[in-house]
Amino acid sequence: MREQTTHSVRRCARPIELVHDTPVKQAVVCLHGYSGYPGELALPAKRLFDAGFDVFVPRYPGHGTNGTDFLHTTRFDWIGEAERTYLEKASIYEQVSLVGHSMGGAIAVMLAHRHGVSRAVLYAPALSIPSLSLPLVTLLGVFVKKKSRPWEADSRFTFFDDRDPDDDAYMGKEYWSWHYFRQLRQLALIQREAVALLPNTQTDVLVFTGGLDTTVSSHAGSMVAEIGAGKNRWVHLEQATHMIPYDIDDISREKAMDETVAWLSRS
Repeated sequence: MREQTTHSVRRCARPIELVHDTPVKQAVVCLHGYSGYPGELALPAKRLFDAGFDVFVPRYPGHGTNGTDFLHTTRFDWIGEAERTYLEKASIYEQVSLVGHSMGGAIAVMLAHRHGVSRAVLYAPALSIPSLSLPLVTLLGVFVKKKSRPWEADSRFTFFDDRDPDDDAYMGKEYWSWHYFRQLRQLALIQREAVALLPNTQTDVLVFTGGLDTTVSSHAGSMVAEIGAGKNRWVHLEQATHMIPYDIDDISREKAMDETVAWLSRS
């Protein structure tokens, strides 16, 4: 569907495009998470650009504007924008790799399977979310559009994107202060499909999980390593949270960035 926004896109949520002045052969498409925004992947985008890749981070419809827009989108819109971006770049570059965070990691698995992507990197991919029950969010979504939940900004996180000073507070108010049950159902369906595709996904995948991640279980990492059909590697970062691309722990974050570049730069 064509997105009908009821508010402008926040600065932190604008799509990222890092393109070299002279043509290069390889590109990377980075996919953000559920209720997230492109700026969350600004650091890996910059590191990959510095390593010689052209890098693109699309924004899913309903993300980075407001909660009303979010409620009017589904997984087909989110996956569709990710796939449109991948196919557009695949028509230009000799090789396009994928990087995905959280839900973006699950979408990356789906695109990798559909299009025979050679390599991918997944940060805390939404393949195992203990708190997410498809039957429960389906039932709740019949009766309730959204329910408030506590959220507070955490100043320990460092942002690496181009943003306005109030972007984090605004995103928290519109997205992270609510349980959107119909949208959570969409996330659960993405998770289910991605897991089902893993055994037949030939992509070589580097997957990271965090020991302090309260959203995605480390089982997501073992699933990719053991079930995926490619030559896969799982790195568990004991001090990392769910927000690996801009994590509180500098050592975990930098290790993930270094290994991302190395994995996608292999000849």
